[in-house]
Order: sequence, then C-alpha cells, then structure tokens
Amino acid sequence: MAFVVALVCVALVSIPLAAMMTVQLTSNQFVRETEQVLLKQAAVYAEIYRTRFQAMDGPEIGPELAPEMQEFWAAEVRPIRAQINVRRDRVLPPLPEGPKVGAISDPRHETVLPGMADLARSAGKSTLAGVIFLDHQGQGTGEAGLRAFADLAEVQQALTGRVGTALRARADEFDRHPLTSISRDTGFRVFVAYPVLAQNRVIGVVLLSRTPLNLSKFLYRERDALIIMALFTLSGAALIGWLLHRLMSRPVRGLRDEARRVASGDTPVSDPLAHYGMRELADLGESMLSMADTLQARSREIAIYTDHVTHELKSPVTSIAGAAELLSEPALSPEDRAGLLDNIQTEAARMNTLLGQLRELSKLRQAPKSGPGLLPDMLPAVDGLEIRIAEGQNLMLPLSEEHGRVVLLHMAQNAKSHGATEVVLSYSDSVLRVLDNGEGISQHDADRLTEPFFTTRREEGGTGMGLAIIAAILEGYRATLKVEPSDMGAEFRIEFAKNRHGIQQY
Repeated sequence: MAFVVALVCVALVSIPLAAMMTVQLTSNQFVRETEQVLLKQAAVYAEIYRTRFQAMDGPEIGPELAPEMQEFWAAEVRPIRAQINVRRDRVLPPLPEGPKVGAISDPRHETVLPGMADLARSAGKSTLAGVIFLDHQGQGTGEAGLRAFADLAEVQQALTGRVGTALRARADEFDRHPLTSISRDTGFRVFVAYPVLAQNRVIGVVLLSRTPLNLSKFLYRERDALIIMALFTLSGAALIGWLLHRLMSRPVRGLRDEARRVASGDTPVSDPLAHYGMRELADLGESMLSMADTLQARSREIAIYTDHVTHELKSPVTSIAGAAELLSEPALSPEDRAGLLDNIQTEAARMNTLLGQLRELSKLRQAPKSGPGLLPDMLPAVDGLEIRIAEGQNLMLPLSEEHGRVVLLHMAQNAKSHGATEVVLSYSDSVLRVLDNGEGISQHDADRLTEPFFTTRREEGGTGMGLAIIAAILEGYRATLKVEPSDMGAEFRIEFAKNRHGIQQY
C-alpha cells in the first residue's frame, strides 16, 4: 500500500513538471526556428554589405580571422546551425543604447551603412526583424543615433569571425518571476550577430533581432486544428471510458457482488451476467459461478452426509451399547453372551465398512483427474460375474485407468448383488453403456440410486455408497450417471461432456 501511495505522489509531482518541460521544449523549438531564420537573413545582408564595401577602394581594415575560421569560411558549404538553448542559456539584459560615437572611422562605412539601413527598413516590413549594421569596430547607427556596440558579447564574438547569438529581454524589467526561467515566455528577443568578411578580415557586423513565436500565439494561430483535435481526443476518451466501464468496470463489479454473496453464505445466482465484456472476464465469471455452484453442492452434500452418517451409525451404536449393557448382567447364559458378542462384532464391522467407504469417497473427490485410459485395462475381476466389451478393443475413455477400475468395480459388485451373471459394456459417441442380466431396478428406486446410504439391500449388509462413489468420480470428469429403462436387468448410461464444438474432452 505504501508503494502505491508513493507512486501516486510521484505521479502528482511529475505531471506539472512534465507539462512545464513540454512548454519549455516548445519554446526552445520556436526560438531555434527564429534563430535559423535570422541566420539566413543575416547571410544575405552580409553578402550585400560585403559587395557594396568592396566596390569602393581603400586599405584593408578589420580584425584578421584565425586560421581555423579562415578554413571554415573558405569551405564551399558552411551550414550554420541554431545554437540557442532556452533550457541552458541565460536571458541577458535588454539591448543597451551604447555610448555615443562622434563619427565612423572609415569613409566607406559612412557610404555603405545608410544604404544598408534603408534596405533593412524596407525588408523589415515583411521579415519583422530589427537590423543594426556595424563597422569593423562594432559601431553603428541605432535608434538613438551613432552608438558603439562593441561591448556586447554577441558582437565581440562576431568580430572574431564567429556567429554570436544571445537571448535578451525586451524590457528593463527582465528579472521576472522564477518560473519564467522554466516556461521561457516571449518576454525576450533572439539576437544574432553575423560577421561580414572580406579578404579574411571582419569588415563589419550585421546585428539582427526578432521576438520568437510563443506557445499562446501558436495555439491561437492553429486554433481550428486544435479544436478538431480536442474534439476527437475528448470523443476518444469518452468512448474509451464507456468501453472500460462496459467491458471491465461493470462486469468486475458484478463478479465482486457475486463473490460477496457467496462469501456471506447467501445462495449464489447461477445465471451469468448479461455482459462480461471480454473473453477472459467471461471465463472468470463462468469459473466463479461454477465454483459457487460447487460450493453450494458441497455444502448441501456435507449436510446430507452428516444426516445420513448420523442416522446410519446411530443404529449400530445403539445395538452395541445395548449389548454391552446386557453383557454386564451376571446371570446371563453363555449362549446369550455369545449372541450379544456376535451382534457387537457384526455392528462394529458395519460401522467400519461405512467409515471406510466415506474415506474412499472423500479421497476420490480430492484425487487429481487425468485420462484418457483404455477401457479393456479398466475391467475388474469379480468372482461369478462375466464382464465383457460388446465391440471394439482399444476404446479410449475420458477417465484415468484408476478411476475407471473403481467405477466399473462398484457397478459390477452392484450388478452381482442383484443376481447378475453377466455385464456387457459398449462405448460410442461419448456414452458408456453398462448392461447386466440381473433383477433390474424399479423407476422409483432409479431416481435415488446415487444418494449416499440409499440401498435396497440393507438386510444383506448393503451400505448404499457404491453408486454414490461412482457419481462422485464422474462429477469430477463432468460426466453424468443415469438409469435407462431395460427389458432385462439394469442398464446404466454414463455420458461424458463435450466442449462447445461437440468434441470429446479428455
């Protein structure tokens, strides 16, 4: 239980963390897409900047590239991937105005930069990106006039020939709630500082910035698709919930109620539920109902056995007690004493027989079921009684050979006790027929033959347990024992169960 509680607590904590992580991953993707767009724009601006600058004569200016950077920019293909990671990078303060600068040091920049600014203003109406063009010393015209931006980290990186990137807040109050560092809303802009190269020197920098798309704007833009997706999701969830209720929850509750009725001692309802949902639950329900019926039958049998055993043992116990009381008389004659002792021995033997058969019945009920077995190997040997098979030799019965011998032995003894000299067996279509040439059985007695202790030969010492033992064995194999009308002797019909496809089960 403690483990389940711990799992639930972990799940409750993980859900909001997973949601914030999802938001962060989405924001990271938006930022990287924005950075990639700015890199492409910067590459175009840098090429125009370089072309216009080199069209004018003048000395070489700007920091010289390191050898590895020269090799990188000299390659035929030099893709530049997005570098910003909102989970790792810190949001820097807003872009500063920068210190004022009196004049641009190189006259070529004085010519190129205003034209590039006009180009950026025209293009910015579509690209929505802010652009500042800087010279080789990091100076350029910002919103407040000619300023120096060389102190910016991304510009310093661009002046070495590398592409510099940064996340900067959009307003002065960039130190917001701590959760902002997790959700990364769009209170920041993406900055890209792209070097302008000529003759392996950095002659200028293109500084671009843009606010990335945020999750709320993305959801609003895709609202139609999201509404459709939400409707499908809710419909699917409702359908799954209904199916789970119908296929699992309701059948399980029904089985629970059945189990509670059985546990409380009430009579179980043998009718199956209207809907079990799944094949496994149906099998479980059928097994539970079968178990409930078995428990009820066993309970009823125990009550019947208790009544019968009490009744059957009461008579010999009474006889033994009376004989013992008479034996205590001193004037008892030797003949009477011998008769009383003989009566005690007879009644004790009867009690021992009854108890032995009860033990046998209990043992057979608990014995494991197996099979099939060969019918010829099950035939018992009974003096004065011929037992034969009508036709066939290798007939297979859905009984173990041990149980088959017990069943046929009791039936043979029962037949002999009713005057039979011959028993004929036949087996076909899952039915074993046992026919003898004895006295036969009346219809009135036939209905009670399998009841424990019922016998028509009580005076001859019959206990009425033989056919009860047979019925107990056959019950374990889902077989039934019936008495068939017959013109001569008695005919018993043992019918073995088939599966739902009509195939004999072994």
